[in-house]
Amino acid sequence: MTTTTRRGFLRGLLQPPFSQSLPVVMVGGKTAVSADPIHHLLNRISWGPRPGEVAQAQAVGYAATLESQLDPDSIDDSEAEARLADIPILHLSRHDIYRLENDYRVWQMLLRGMIARAVTSRRQLLERMVEFWSDHFNISAEGFANEYVAFQRDVVRPHALGSFRDLLIETAKSPAMLQYLDNYVNLAEHPNENYARELLELHTLGVDGGYTETDVKEVARAFTGWTVANKTRTGFYFEPYNHDTGMKRVLGHTLPTDRGIEDGLQVLSILASHPSTAVFLSRKLCVRFVSDNPPDSLVAAVTAVWQQTQGDIKAVLRAIFLSDEFLQSAGQKLRRPLDFFIGALRATGTEIRYQWLLEEMLNELGQPPYGWHPPNGYPDVAGAWSSSGGLLARWNVAMRLTHGAYSDSQDFGYGLATPLRERIGEPQTAGELVDAVAAQVFGVPLAGSDRAAFVEYVAEGGGEETAVSPRLLGRKLGSLYGLMLASPQYQWR
Repeated sequence: MTTTTRRGFLRGLLQPPFSQSLPVVMVGGKTAVSADPIHHLLNRISWGPRPGEVAQAQAVGYAATLESQLDPDSIDDSEAEARLADIPILHLSRHDIYRLENDYRVWQMLLRGMIARAVTSRRQLLERMVEFWSDHFNISAEGFANEYVAFQRDVVRPHALGSFRDLLIETAKSPAMLQYLDNYVNLAEHPNENYARELLELHTLGVDGGYTETDVKEVARAFTGWTVANKTRTGFYFEPYNHDTGMKRVLGHTLPTDRGIEDGLQVLSILASHPSTAVFLSRKLCVRFVSDNPPDSLVAAVTAVWQQTQGDIKAVLRAIFLSDEFLQSAGQKLRRPLDFFIGALRATGTEIRYQWLLEEMLNELGQPPYGWHPPNGYPDVAGAWSSSGGLLARWNVAMRLTHGAYSDSQDFGYGLATPLRERIGEPQTAGELVDAVAAQVFGVPLAGSDRAAFVEYVAEGGGEETAVSPRLLGRKLGSLYGLMLASPQYQWR
């Protein structure tokens, strides 16, 4: 009889994905658990479907599921709202937050709020888009946490599924952005080019978007006088005495003399409407939701929708998710570390009792929210995250959230509490146990060689009819959860 240990199983995960049998679909050398379009959709528009969500989506259909997620106000989100009620800092005005005089404490609450929303919210596509725009308009919260609360709550979240033009304008006026990229000290006598450069290169046109160094300088002049004043409600203030009122030329457009804030607003309008912006943002959305190298045909089609709708984010997303290229992309996106972590919490229901432990795990994975210092945001391709050290960190965290949490009955050593046992019903055989856990982790059953590998681990060679005794359940349940979360099938979706 062959005994498969947890260590041996993890060692096997270092090899190429171990299943090539249908209905598991092989795409680009990676495994996709299911060929079902609805399961694929939920895998991409959410942090990972929770048990029952696949069946609910199948009952209403693909299009209705997508339209519901594109209209988050139509979705009851009382569970997430209840969790956020316990984090009052997130509801304070920026003036009241400043009175706390504790930037690190505010950052901790930002972190807790982000994780709570992502795990519990039924408005999953909204949460995914808030993360996307947080990366796109990246601001490191270190040193800016007090302003970042308002940036997330009042700028990114309300516009995440709205108009890109509106989102662009609000980010430009945000005190968090003004301070992060130094535009709050952009004066007519000494124009500061930091924000102008990132606005062109990262926020709109892209590095190959057709702008020149002269355009950078002229855009910097257009935004002189845009600053922060704590006495205003939002923190934004335009100081006319610090604005360069001379004529400017930006991307072939003339900005006439003797104007004020209109210069910056016109620049934002020019950039929002520019063809390069349409291409750059369309491709970036395709990379996030389709594949690291999306087909040119898809990028072109999505760009056309962007231009036709003048950057209507919902219309652009609809074009992506209804495309044939999207439907054929199962298994082509590696979960980023934060994606993996939140998905694991959704799959297990594990509660992290201590703030330090939450921060420790996120730092170990290498993607703490709002922790990327350069203005370009966390990388969004597999090559940035697929090192052996990065994968080992995922496996360690997976085992802490499952095997560790389940084994630590006193809840002292790990600071974790998990309802793994309560989630699986009463499986009688090794096969039933594997199916029950797979439903929690993947949202759908496994099949073929994938299922057989986990059955072998549970039954230790005894076959899928092996009875699930209390001893077997105690020895295998936590590790089985963790091994599924560590598997290639879960990492690639």
